[in-house]
Parts: sequence; structure tokens; C-alpha cells
Amino acid sequence: MNRPRALLIFAIALGLQQYSFAQEQSGIVGFAKEFAQDQRGLWTSPLRVDRQDMKWLLPLSMGAATLLRADRSVSSEVQETNSLRTPSRFISQAGTYPVFATPLAMMVLGRLSHSERTTQAGTVGLQAALQSTLIVQVLKASTNRERPDKNHGSGGFWDGGKSFPSGHAMATWALASAMADQYSDKKWIGITGYSVATAVSLSRIGGLNHFPSDVLVGSSVGWLVGHYVSRHHKH
Repeated sequence: MNRPRALLIFAIALGLQQYSFAQEQSGIVGFAKEFAQDQRGLWTSPLRVDRQDMKWLLPLSMGAATLLRADRSVSSEVQETNSLRTPSRFISQAGTYPVFATPLAMMVLGRLSHSERTTQAGTVGLQAALQSTLIVQVLKASTNRERPDKNHGSGGFWDGGKSFPSGHAMATWALASAMADQYSDKKWIGITGYSVATAVSLSRIGGLNHFPSDVLVGSSVGWLVGHYVSRHHKH
């Protein structure tokens, strides 16, 4: 997702969520404060890593390092398989507007049906998607990695590009993990969400939009963002 489109989606979704809070005592100011607190907590979370986190941080780091070395060879193989391009680009669309439309629809449905749980789940899902969108834009701007479909591109960092990490992967995994937390008693929701997120993530490799390491890091950060937002907004 390019930056103008991402910022447009962010602005529209943020405005709609603010509107949904208009009748609550905290209103827009309260939501903005809450959103900023979550951003601060997410960016400073590496400072709170403890020994127990090493059991997943070490494998993730090793996996990312391995994929970084294999990125170009994998993308070269994918580039020779033209049949992957069309279905990959179709599947990847699930990582754009639906990521925001789904939780927004849940918020509206929850309010119309007076279902506090549905409204809360939609609110948490939307916040997770918004948080991941903001984070990924900062990471893309700071790394500037070439995309695999760039002519003669080597996937170098700070070479002019927006490949690292994958925004589609981050957003879909953020939404999936948030929904899995909100509906922990309904396993099929988690399975469906993670299945869609996996399909979208792989499609970004098949469509030559991202290298495998971009997708791994984007998926992992998205999963963490979704869980963080969900845990901090439990009623």
C-alpha cells in the first residue's frame, strides 16, 4: 500500500472511529490521548523485554537473518514463475481496505444490535489496524529498502524503496491477533483470521511486492501490535 493511500485510509478510519466515540464522555480528546498512549507503549516496548521474551525473540531474529541471506534467491525463483503473479495480486487485496472495513462494519453492527462485545471487538480491531499502519510507515521511511520488482534491484536498504517491512502482512496479522484475543472462546475466528493473514503475507512474496524477510518481520510485528492493543483495551 503506497503512502498517500495508507494515510487516506488512516485519516478516514480515524475520523469514523472518533465519530463513534462522539456520544461518550471522553469523546475525541479521550480517544486521541488513548491512541497516543498506545503508540508510546508500542514504540517503547523493546525497553521492557525480559528473559521470557527470548524464547520467541531469538528464533524470530534467527529466522529473519536467514531470510535476509536468502531473499534475493527466493525472489529470483518467484520472478521466473509468472503464474503466481495474478492470483497473488488478487489475494493481497484482502490486506488493504478490508482490514479497515471489517472492524468498522463490526462497530456499526454492534451499535445497531446493541451488542457491546461486537462494538468492542470492532473498536479494538480498528485500533490495531491503525496502529500498525502508522508504525509501518515510519519503518518504511527509515529503512528505504528496494522492492524485489525493481529493475536491477538487490533489496538493499537505504537505496530508495518501501519494501521493509510488509504493510499488508503487518495490518492483517494485527487485525487477526486482535480478533483472536477478543473472541478467544470462538476458535474458528482466530483460525480464519490467521489463515487470511498467512495467505495475504505469502501473496506479497508471490506478487514480487516484498522479500520473504519483509513479510516475516511485518507479520511478527503485526501479531505483537494486535495482542498489545487487545490486552490494553479489555473491558
